[in-house]
Amino acid sequence: MRVKAAFMSVPSIVGLLCAALALWSIPLSEASHLRSLITIPTLGVAQDGDEWIGGPSYVVIQVDHLNRPTGPEIQFNEGSIAFGMATGRAVGPDWKDAARTAALAASKALGEDPREWQVTLKEVSLAYYVDGPSASAALAVGMVATKRGASLLPGVVLTGAINATGQISAVGRIPEKVQGAAKAGFSTVLIPAGQLRTRDWDLRPLSESLHVTIVEVPTLEAAYEKMTGRSF
Repeated sequence: MRVKAAFMSVPSIVGLLCAALALWSIPLSEASHLRSLITIPTLGVAQDGDEWIGGPSYVVIQVDHLNRPTGPEIQFNEGSIAFGMATGRAVGPDWKDAARTAALAASKALGEDPREWQVTLKEVSLAYYVDGPSASAALAVGMVATKRGASLLPGVVLTGAINATGQISAVGRIPEKVQGAAKAGFSTVLIPAGQLRTRDWDLRPLSESLHVTIVEVPTLEAAYEKMTGRSF
């Protein structure tokens, strides 16, 4: 996930999330009045000159049931509500495509008809633009957790791209993301299978030096269990 802007501190993002949850709303013309909502952390990188800096952001996820099977409908709540300096991020085409794939993976994992889903997503941060697919695995986990009413374990964050069958695939800049996660206070970073050691990096020394646990997760089901502490 690539962003354009600096990442926020943890205290700042907590205040913004409270505001996001209090002010969240979407039209109910097609969706049922029954709705569920969760906020999930994601990891991205921002470029500062020649340097890439990793850090967390948060996505508020709301899932509604459509009265008519016309979906999946994915709504991107971009910039419509401002919280001080922060607004909902504008999200790029790759991010949006990946979010749609996340909805297909989540509905398939739950055995539900994706045509009956309406999903609304809002990034809350100081950044003004985000793109890329690396938040999509976290989005899928959040959608499943939302539908099941499961809460997320504190201190756990995930990066990875997901396909429609729930497989989590490789993403870039993981060392920078791990560093940003540790700086923000996360103790466990979930990454795609096969990316602990690659030809470009070995994350084991970084994990030890930052006192962060790095765990490979190959599928949506595995990531869900690590992020919620519940069996799938």
